[in-house]
Amino acid sequence: MGCPTCRGYGVVTENEAAHLRLTRARSSLLLRHPFFATLALRLRLQEDRSCHSAWTDGECLAYNPDYINSISQDKLVGLTAHIVMHPACGHHLRRGKRDGKRWNEACDYAINWILEDAGFSLPEAFQSRQEFREMSAEAIYAVLVGDDGEEEQEGEEPEEPENPSENDREDETGPQQAEPDSQGARPSQEGVPGEVRDSPTLEADSPQDGENSSWEEAMLSAASQAREMGRLPDGISRLVDKQLYPQLPWAELLARFIERNARSDYTWMMPNRRYLHQDVYFPALLENELQQIVVAVDTSGSVQPDELQHFAAEITAIMEQFPSRLHLLYCDAAVQEYRQFDKADLPVVIEPKGGGGTDFRPVFERVEKEHIPAACLIYLTDMECLHFPAEMPPYPVLWVQTGESRTRPPFGECIRM
Repeated sequence: MGCPTCRGYGVVTENEAAHLRLTRARSSLLLRHPFFATLALRLRLQEDRSCHSAWTDGECLAYNPDYINSISQDKLVGLTAHIVMHPACGHHLRRGKRDGKRWNEACDYAINWILEDAGFSLPEAFQSRQEFREMSAEAIYAVLVGDDGEEEQEGEEPEEPENPSENDREDETGPQQAEPDSQGARPSQEGVPGEVRDSPTLEADSPQDGENSSWEEAMLSAASQAREMGRLPDGISRLVDKQLYPQLPWAELLARFIERNARSDYTWMMPNRRYLHQDVYFPALLENELQQIVVAVDTSGSVQPDELQHFAAEITAIMEQFPSRLHLLYCDAAVQEYRQFDKADLPVVIEPKGGGGTDFRPVFERVEKEHIPAACLIYLTDMECLHFPAEMPPYPVLWVQTGESRTRPPFGECIRM
């Protein structure tokens, strides 16, 4: 592909053309795949003609302009999403003593099926295998090494083999220290498309927990926003559940959700009038007002009494930390009771009413009817229901799920109790 021209500016250099095409790829992601676009903006673009195609270390998206200019725009969008998935999954922190080329191959197998399911067109050199769907990179690596009859040679202490149980974990508690090559540089694999390299923090012997948590938080935030827009691919949704949610107890996730949303000084329930004439919908600033939390309890009979008591205790503990008003709704196929709690009314006691079928819509209708300026809504349910509101509400929603239902809500975040 020849060096393209930029309308109004004449001929541009190969690098300028590649940089422009990558910028356009990000813009395309923003419109079609907001989850990937949000994370792509965390990586600075950097020219590197020494690499085959492109690579990332969690800080940059480095690229060979010749390669970028040689592929179609659709495949460039797919390449960008592929690169983003590596740090989103922590691949730049998890190689440890594993062979770099095999690790890249395993990481690619772990993410490419997600991208294909999401509708991305990937460059021809990118591979996927159905048998590796929903497997961790560590587990795939073990299979690849086993298939070749290889044993890892990179460690200097063969008498202390790695614990296989740690290799198979979906997400490790902390990144492993990668071994540099003989020149002390981060390993690269010539010819590997869209490769992941070790984070610079591994070389510098500096703490990696901050970088790991930074990408995890960014991934969770991007997934939450995309889910509320109805634009989160199923594979990403499952990946978020596996990689982020299991690391923390459900009660801590509940507390983080409430604190993140109930501490906000803004509400989407009352639009900022300053911008309404421009057809721009911004939240309004709340001044000296209690944040109001809505809690809905599914009383169809499937949520067990001990689960209700534990849930009530966690809600009470959270409300004790900062002022809030709690709106409690009991609902099966209809709202059976509506109560309000302030800090003086603690502890929260949940005494479910009803016991019929399940319908999620009445709770959201009641919030609108009562004009509750909800900072967020938390719904405790077994998810054995398909009756969701037709439209996403103008406030964050957290579904706290009991039981084993595979139903996925069309909006909001979901954690298992």
